[in-house]
Amino acid sequence: MMNFIMKHKRTFGIISVVLILLAAGGVWFMNNLPDFAVEALINKMVSSNQNAKHFEEDGLYVITTGTGAPLPDKTRVGPQTVVLAGDQVLVFDAGPGSTRNLELTVEASSVDALFLTHFHSDHIGDIGELMLKRWATGGSAEPLPIYGPPGIEEVVAGFEAAYQLDVGYRVAHHGEEAMPASGAGGEVHRFDLGSDLMSSDVVYEQNGVQVIAFNVHHMPVFPAVGFRVNYRDKSVVISGDTIFTESLIHHAMGADVLVSEALHHEMSTMVSEATRDIENNASIVAEDIKDYHITPEQAGIVAQEAGISQLLITHILPPVPVDFLTDWFLADTREVFDGDIHMANDGTMIKMPVNSDDITIIDLFK
Repeated sequence: MMNFIMKHKRTFGIISVVLILLAAGGVWFMNNLPDFAVEALINKMVSSNQNAKHFEEDGLYVITTGTGAPLPDKTRVGPQTVVLAGDQVLVFDAGPGSTRNLELTVEASSVDALFLTHFHSDHIGDIGELMLKRWATGGSAEPLPIYGPPGIEEVVAGFEAAYQLDVGYRVAHHGEEAMPASGAGGEVHRFDLGSDLMSSDVVYEQNGVQVIAFNVHHMPVFPAVGFRVNYRDKSVVISGDTIFTESLIHHAMGADVLVSEALHHEMSTMVSEATRDIENNASIVAEDIKDYHITPEQAGIVAQEAGISQLLITHILPPVPVDFLTDWFLADTREVFDGDIHMANDGTMIKMPVNSDDITIIDLFK
């Protein structure tokens, strides 16, 4: 062995020197890129939406751009679902951080409307950013249409007031032609479903796309709604925050996909017990929140009763600390639901071409 090492010592030395030179050359090259290489990379970055290839086929696309909840989770931002249907780009809720994820998926300027399920902070925190980005990146002369139940006027007005100075700066800097002041902010579309849990109404119809709002039960939060989007032969239901209700089953009947929030009661109890001796209110909150969120098992019952084939779990509560606990989180759901269950990630997309039974699921951010 020693003879072999001595015999090839020089060869090993030469190889080591070559590798060091190659590494050094690579570092030098990266630090001295020619302008044409940088320009080519910049052109590629700005010339096309990297995800556009996924949306070329006519169909219904459902993307969970935010799958978290109020508790911090480094892998998930606040709740949001984006639905692409025909030529419409519809956004449901605007949780904190969701606008960034939306822009990694579609152009903010392409958003046709925003729909709000209720006014908890984790569902509205990015309204200001979405309004601004839609306007500032596209130069729209019309504000973002925003649909929601009573209270929406106050919420939108608050975000518009907070961003008023910023809007003025941008108009002054870039001019009315690039950023017409008339396009900043939101245009409120209020609907009122009353207090009957079975109540629903068509709140949006455009180019073959229909959005139905229906009441859910999230007391003491009132009003709170879910949404159903119908496009040609496809449909998706977005639960919003709710407990198990017959209304949710009724309005989800025959849909292709249910995007449901879910709170795991046993895990939430564990969080409550683990934080009992900490000097804050985390233990109380972890116990309280169990009374106004649907469980993973109940979401499975809704999907099963409604005849849905795809269940997408989002608004994950509590945060799942490691990936291998996902199966444990969903174990009870699998006992009651025969279809496909997916724990959504930020960037999970379900693609359903029209006039086809094909369903494709892709994680756009992985």
